Amino acid sequence: MSGRTAVLTGVTGGWGRAVLDTFLERGWNVVATHRAGETAPQLPGEAVAVAADLSRPADAEAAVAAALDHFGSVEALANVAGGFAMGAPIEEVAVEDFQAQMAVNFETAFNMTRAVLRPMKAAGRGSIVYIGASAATTPFPNASGYVLSKIALRGLMQVVDVEVRKLGIRANELVVKIVDTPRNRAESPDADFSRWTTGPQLADAVEWLCSDASAPLSGGSIPAYGRA
Repeated sequence: MSGRTAVLTGVTGGWGRAVLDTFLERGWNVVATHRAGETAPQLPGEAVAVAADLSRPADAEAAVAAALDHFGSVEALANVAGGFAMGAPIEEVAVEDFQAQMAVNFETAFNMTRAVLRPMKAAGRGSIVYIGASAATTPFPNASGYVLSKIALRGLMQVVDVEVRKLGIRANELVVKIVDTPRNRAESPDADFSRWTTGPQLADAVEWLCSDASAPLSGGSIPAYGRA
């Protein structure tokens, strides 16, 4: 084993599988979470799949514990789990829909961050990557749950950076706009897909931000828009 261990969330949705494949190809030990009730991703060798509802703090703690039990350390956390849903004007949006967007985009990352910081602080090193959205900078109407969850996520990254950067732990946000996935193609059939970022491109960036190659970077909101 390489001595580098990453916990990856969201590997079964959208472009998350590309992140999983990239980390495995580059020699990381991997613990990959998937939703309880979903079929576990097919993983090679010593990689570990953990069923979890990451909106529950205890499940996030269990995912990190699995990494420590199997590999002895956690050097990186990539918070890829997330989701998008349109809604209604803010005064009309169903509270349940708003809370669902906060849960999938913010609470999952918040809980995983809390769980992973303890072993990272003990080791004096680590890198945490969040997947932000251009909507946090340029909001659009009728998606308040999504937009506000991504604004909160950016705030989380900034808080983590200011609290732990001097302890050797880095936090960065990779900001996406639109990704070339089957769902996005189906919803925008007339778009020029060649202008969109791809899963493998984003996976390369996520892995780089987790690796020592990006050691000087922390506290960054890094646009990954492609030509969109």
